[in-house]
Amino acid sequence: MKKLLFFIIMLSALTSCNVRKKRFVHFLSTLENVKFIASKEDSIKIDSVKLDLKKTQKTIDKEKSGAWICFDSENHTEFRGGVTLFRELIYKKFKVSKDSKEGENLIRVTIGKTNTLEAIEFLKYSDESSKKQIEDIFKLKELNHWSSARLFQIPVKQQFEISIFIEKR
Repeated sequence: MKKLLFFIIMLSALTSCNVRKKRFVHFLSTLENVKFIASKEDSIKIDSVKLDLKKTQKTIDKEKSGAWICFDSENHTEFRGGVTLFRELIYKKFKVSKDSKEGENLIRVTIGKTNTLEAIEFLKYSDESSKKQIEDIFKLKELNHWSSARLFQIPVKQQFEISIFIEKR
């Protein structure tokens, strides 16, 4: 009798483990489709800097000194603490809710010329609950610590895309 009771308890315990609801998990992509956005005014300034650099290099070449100009032409936008910290903050703040649906939430982020997160745009989202939560996350002060991108030391906007995927465990 004891063996039968033990068997029934074990069987019910094991079946209850299998009956649990399938939970959702989430993960993030890396930054994708990163691109600079220069206005007409910025482009004029950048072209002027390029022209000055070429003239200076020609002058150096005429002197035959063997010297050359070393100048960073592109500096991407940077998050204080690095991209890993940026992704980690989003990951920790995003919570899969009971209303979440499986799918991809694709967000385009624009960093402005004045070291700020200028805009987010949803290219795709899995459900309204996740969309609202992501909007709230990007409004947090701790996600607005950026240094602007620069082309030839001229501040420009930069865009990138990041995805938050929701899947069944």
